[in-house]
Amino acid sequence: MVEPVECPSTAGQRLSAPDSFGVSTLEPGLRPPVQPPGRLVPIRVQLLDDTQEVFQVSQRSTGKYLLDLISVHLNLTEGDYFGLEYQDHRKMMVWLDLLKPTLKQIRRPKNTILRFVVKFFPPDHTQLLEELTRYLFALQVKRDLACGHLVCNDTSSALMVSHIIQCK
Repeated sequence: MVEPVECPSTAGQRLSAPDSFGVSTLEPGLRPPVQPPGRLVPIRVQLLDDTQEVFQVSQRSTGKYLLDLISVHLNLTEGDYFGLEYQDHRKMMVWLDLLKPTLKQIRRPKNTILRFVVKFFPPDHTQLLEELTRYLFALQVKRDLACGHLVCNDTSSALMVSHIIQCK
């Protein structure tokens, strides 16, 4: 008779993260992604807490490299939910394409501020493994409510505000 083998938890394996205990920690020794060769250009990124950070990226680096660099800077392992958006020359907000070189998409990198935002919300909030990801989601909802991007009735708005307050 064969003994049943206990399988380890698969939580976070898709994101290459160990089991999470509500604290955002990258795996020990995780380094920023390898940057392609080329001249370095400063890119300004506005984070969800309204702080701005400057990241040095190569002319040839893709949007994925920049997003990974931001995730390492924030110590964020669930970076799949986030993206970068910017205002193009027609004054429209567009997503930064992760497969294309960043500087081919942005006309004036010195004058452009990329925004680090939630790209999509999971259907069930219990899918979020890390406390940091939940906090960033709360900041995004708070910003969307304040700016009028998220329209809802008073009851739903009060419920969301109560969740935001509990988050703090």
